[in-house]
Formats: sequence, C-alpha cells, structure tokens
Amino acid sequence: MSNIHKALFFGCLLLLLVAATTQAEPYIYTIKKGDTLWGLSERFIKDPYYWPNLWSHNPAVTNPHLIYPGQKIAVYDGRIVFLPTDGELAPATTEVVEPVRPEPQPELVVKTSGKAEGFVTLAELETAGILVDTTDSRLMMAEGDTVFIKMDSFEGLQAGDLYTLISIGDKIRHPVTRRTLGHQVAVVGQVRIDEIVPPVVSAFVLSSEKEISRGDRLIPSQLPLQEVTLKKAEEPVHGLILGGENEKLALSQFDTIFVDIGYEDGLQEGNMLYISRSRQASRSALRGHNVTLPDILLGAAVVVSTQPETAAALVLKSTEAIYAGDRVVTVMD
Repeated sequence: MSNIHKALFFGCLLLLLVAATTQAEPYIYTIKKGDTLWGLSERFIKDPYYWPNLWSHNPAVTNPHLIYPGQKIAVYDGRIVFLPTDGELAPATTEVVEPVRPEPQPELVVKTSGKAEGFVTLAELETAGILVDTTDSRLMMAEGDTVFIKMDSFEGLQAGDLYTLISIGDKIRHPVTRRTLGHQVAVVGQVRIDEIVPPVVSAFVLSSEKEISRGDRLIPSQLPLQEVTLKKAEEPVHGLILGGENEKLALSQFDTIFVDIGYEDGLQEGNMLYISRSRQASRSALRGHNVTLPDILLGAAVVVSTQPETAAALVLKSTEAIYAGDRVVTVMD
C-alpha cells in the first residue's frame, strides 16, 4: 500500500471514529400502561400525526393497536425507534389515537385552506344549471361578462345569489363495482345571479379561474371550510378512495381525497380516517402458509364535507403515495 493510500485509509478511519464517538446518544423510554403511538409522537416528536411513520418504520410493532408496557423506545432527534424485546408482555392499550388529551380536554381543530377541486355527484348534476350562451359569439368567457344559464329548477333561487361555475371532467367510477358515482370537476369561475326569466337566468361573472365556455355547469357556491373540529366516530365505517383533487393520480399530505362513504353510512364532518392498503406477500414468502399480512398504513385524514354516499377528506399525514382504491376506516377513539 502506497503512502498516499495509507494516508487516505487512516484519514477515513479517523473520521469514522470521530463520527461514532460524537453521535448523540438516544433517550431510552419504557412504555407504560395507557401509552399510545399518538401520545408518544406528540410527546417526543412534538407532532402527534407522526404516528403512521412510527408504525410503518418499526417492524417490531406489527399491530398499531397493541403496544406493551415494558417495551423500550429510543428517541433520537426527529425519530423514534422501538427496541427489540423478549418474553410475553401485556398490552398497554388497544387504541392508536387519542384525539383529545387527558386533563384538560381541549377540542382539536384542523385548519384547511384553498379550494378543493374534486367531483360532483350524479344527483348534484341533475339539478345543476348549464351555461348556454353569452352576449356575443365569443367561444370563451371571463370576468366581467354576462352569461345565460338554463335552469330546470328555480327553487330558492334569488337575484344576488352567488354560484360557482364548474367544468365537467371524466366519470368517477367505484374501484370495485365500477358503478358511476359522479364526474371529476374543476372550478372555472364565480357568478352573481342578476335576473331570473325562466327557463333562463342572467348572471354576471365575478371571477374566472380558468376559461369559461358554453356547457359549463352551475352549482351553489360553498365557501371552503376554514376549521374542522375533530369528532369521535360513532361507529366503524369502512370505505375506499375514489380519487383526489385536480385529477391527481398520486395523493399525499394536504391533498383532498374523495371516498365512497357519506352521511348515510354514519360518516360525519370531523371524523378521522385511517388510510391503508392490502399488503401482498413477497416473491420469497414461505409457500404453503396462506396467511393475511398486516395492511400497509399510509396515513390519516379528516373528513371535511359529506354527501349522502360520498365525502371529501383532507390528508393530514402520509407515509407514501395514496391512490384510488386504497382503503379508509373511521378512527374509533
């Protein structure tokens, strides 16, 4: 070995020794009765929504509903690691999430912002007006234009009301039954109703976010929710993700998802949802053992609006990409 190679070798060795001796020692904590993944994440990471990462990155925790007194965790800067344990241990809790803390018990509020472009149900489309014309032959309309909208129902409609114009996109089909539940939509503008002369209403375009064209549909304006108070689900409700906003294929934290369960299923605004996916056995799995592996936990979401058979939810945390067809279930406190 040349002198240069020797110098490089001993230099690298010295750097490794320095790194090993200067690495911060983790804080070791022993699980106590009543501890939860939510509580551990909030206490040591200062982020209760870190718990999906805590579960998915620790193979020793095979069931997120069961952690045990006597288990030890190593708390590093920004992460928690479950340490191996031997022997039988009694469950510490059968709960993953405690949406309210012990004494005192304040309400937990999730703030949302922005406008979710999602889908409209078939029932909503039946009552939606359709933009049929404007004051001239232009193909596209924008802010400041007057538009004419054909309506099938004028119930509750008054001059001065604010409405939303949407463009209709692809059909949204149930991932299993393939039944059409509605259409993907995009908000193109906001209008004010000026005059009602059945079967047409005149409306003034207050704002345009995209090009407005004949055939766009009119639905009642709904201001985006600013705050949603977390609410314990009254019963477990299982469903599937239909899709997400802006026709995204891969969804993640702070995206809006749409699910095939609604208030007729018992779902309420403020309910928390776990998001998961079936885990497939690897190609090297031991043959002859037909077992169901634990689901892959993908994250958590909060329901922000409900329809009879569908709902929209805001993804609060995701450990990997979320897709249409992934599972959701209400979090039971």
